[in-house]
Amino acid sequence: MLTSRHLTEWVSARYGPRHADRRIRDLGFAWSVDTQPDAYHDGDTSAMTYGNGPDIVVKRTGAVWQFGSSPMMLPLYEARTEEELRRSMAKLMPGADLDRPRETVQTSAPAPILAPTPTPTPTTAPASPVPPITTAAPPMVGAPGTVPPPTGVFGAPYEPTPPPGPAPAAAPVPPAPAPAAAAPTAAHAPAVGPEFAAADTKNAVLVDPQGVCFDQEGRHAAFTWPEIRTVHHTVRGTCLMVGVVHANGAFYECRVSAKRQARVREWSTQLPQVLAFYLAGRPA
Repeated sequence: MLTSRHLTEWVSARYGPRHADRRIRDLGFAWSVDTQPDAYHDGDTSAMTYGNGPDIVVKRTGAVWQFGSSPMMLPLYEARTEEELRRSMAKLMPGADLDRPRETVQTSAPAPILAPTPTPTPTTAPASPVPPITTAAPPMVGAPGTVPPPTGVFGAPYEPTPPPGPAPAAAPVPPAPAPAAAAPTAAHAPAVGPEFAAADTKNAVLVDPQGVCFDQEGRHAAFTWPEIRTVHHTVRGTCLMVGVVHANGAFYECRVSAKRQARVREWSTQLPQVLAFYLAGRPA
């Protein structure tokens, strides 16, 4: 069964963590999808979907359905037609409006606010005064009534050390030699590291020491590593999807298709290794 964590990871990889954390929290359910992602159906915020075209349907209780022919890499319940999906939902929610579904959330009445009960201050009997404790000073040697220390036991009395004489004048310290002029630093060499490239007839993805580059139908977008927060990637069928989360929170995505499944598996094996090299130490 698909858990909410799996769903969060899927949406985060496709639309970015900023959208996943905000939208999965209060998802309702829907019977069909729109042509735009995160579509609100007629202003009904309880019905939202993800994807372009018939892709995925989410219910707030955690049940997830998929209809259409789009392959998914997740263990979803597959309804091949929308009618089959409607019948399944009708069994789970008898009496629901199938044309405009709404999910009624039962809210309990707020508990009455009770005034805090003052806590009585405990009364204790006054403690009896404690008599002051006086300690007798140790008797001084030689005072009347004291016993002098025995002789011949401790040896000769200790003679104080004579005060040291004046310290000799310190020898003059020769001045330190002037530091040699620093050699001119060479220009920083370009960073080195692994590279990844995937391309089809229209789109291309390149990951190298400079950053991530997207080419989509003649449009070019380049992101350097200092301005990249993180990079997401996932595989759907024979399509590799790579998403870049910019430092300002914007999300950019590029899709590359392969003719063979083996080629996609090769991409999905190489890309995580290259990204791990450049994103080491960054939050996921």
